[in-house]
Amino acid sequence: MQRLTPAEEQVMLRLWGLKEATVQDIINFYPVPKPAYNTTSTIVRILEKKGFVKHKKKGRGYIYMPKISRVAYREYLATWLLDNYFDGSNQEAVNYFNQKKRLDELL
Repeated sequence: MQRLTPAEEQVMLRLWGLKEATVQDIINFYPVPKPAYNTTSTIVRILEKKGFVKHKKKGRGYIYMPKISRVAYREYLATWLLDNYFDGSNQEAVNYFNQKKRLDELL
């Protein structure tokens, strides 16, 4: 598994919430201003190449589904944060979050 870009994470968060969706369904799940269809479609195809998304044919289009669960990605990302920002120390991470109480301070 690899870390997703912010744009890829936004698409995956919506797809995890929807369970399965067309590109238009994903776009509809965004607040205004909504991303362009072509941009979202490109990100979905990139996610499919990375192994995060799969699809099935429906009529002339496709329905996309997560291939990697939100829990599996969360576990990967938590390990990545721990290894890259806290030198693998659980205690250091706990101390940091107890002190700050905010994840956006780290990102």
